[in-house]
Amino acid sequence: MAQVRPKEMRGQITPEGMARMRARIGILAPRPKPFNTVASEDSIRHYCYGYGEDNPLYTDPSYGSKTRWGSIIAPPAYMTTCGIVNAKPIPPEVRDKGRGALSGVPNYLSGNSWEFYRPLHPGEVITRRFYISKVEEKETSFGGKSAVVHHKNEYINQRGELVGALTNYFFHVEREASEKKGKNLNVEHPQYDSDYLAKIDEAYSSEYVRGAEPRYWEDVSVSEQLPSIVRGPLCVTDIICWHIGNGFGQFNVGPLRAAYRNRMKAPNFYTQNEYGAWDAAQRVHWDPLRAKRVGNPRPYDYGRMRTQWMMQLVGNWMGDDGWLFRHSDQIRKFNYIGDTSWVHGKVVGKRLEGIHHMVDLELWIENQRGELSAPGQATTILPSRDAGPLIVPGETGDYKPAAQETDYSVMAT
Repeated sequence: MAQVRPKEMRGQITPEGMARMRARIGILAPRPKPFNTVASEDSIRHYCYGYGEDNPLYTDPSYGSKTRWGSIIAPPAYMTTCGIVNAKPIPPEVRDKGRGALSGVPNYLSGNSWEFYRPLHPGEVITRRFYISKVEEKETSFGGKSAVVHHKNEYINQRGELVGALTNYFFHVEREASEKKGKNLNVEHPQYDSDYLAKIDEAYSSEYVRGAEPRYWEDVSVSEQLPSIVRGPLCVTDIICWHIGNGFGQFNVGPLRAAYRNRMKAPNFYTQNEYGAWDAAQRVHWDPLRAKRVGNPRPYDYGRMRTQWMMQLVGNWMGDDGWLFRHSDQIRKFNYIGDTSWVHGKVVGKRLEGIHHMVDLELWIENQRGELSAPGQATTILPSRDAGPLIVPGETGDYKPAAQETDYSVMAT
């Protein structure tokens, strides 16, 4: 008898599926309960350890209390683990228009654009506004036809102040097409010798963290290089630790009865493993058999991990008194288990924008094969020898949450 392929493997990008996804544009969407409902010293520290961060500004309360911030603060992207969503119920007739959009078509985070306006301290409660802002169709070399879905998020503290905003986009790729092409199955497995491992260890040992010494805007030179950092070789252990600190995002992956209950809500997110048992499709990040089934040689990281490593590079360079204002990146290649990521940056510009002394950075990550896996850009605000300490953007009054709607929808921008 012919093998019945899992429904998840047959998801296709159809005109109807695209129309249903576009019907979701601008709809304030309910989301699961966030991983962290209240920011805390423990959850901030766990988040940091989940991507290999030990900066005392984020992890040591006694150190944080002596900084200009008065306590530890969360690393910028921690806000995405928070965010209670209070979206109003979507009317059934509206929900039906978007029901089942691109069902069974897997998606990959492919790029992010961030702005950070205020520090996030322990004890703060964050709410989140989320909606789809744009849907477009493209062709890709990996999976052929794809749908690109753009998401917008705002994070607001308990005082009604805008803490940060994130726009990201996901490529929805027909998995059967990517499996047939099998383009990535030919990626070589790394084999590290003692010299290369010693090089990695030396980079970890000598990693530069500026810390309490201010980096003044006047002292920055265009074209100066940021001290590079290394992350890897990537192990399944790193994926596990990432989830310990970051949670499972919107997927609600859980064990045992929790997995059963989630499967009842989202059956197309689950496929049968080699034992015939149901398991989350998300296991492509740690299950070699599943990764190969979808056209990859090995499990791979989450793009957000590389985003956080680039932000860590910037934080190491600018010190405690600097501020990461904007960051964007593109996830160009998979970062497979076994790969090593070298994170680089350089100054490409400096300018005075209003009261802000800004420095623009080019960022990029290369793997041990010399391939560019993730390019990025950042803008920092630094203290000035002449003007004094920086003022974070949220304190200027220029950045505020969008007006709270009385309806279920927003005008997408």
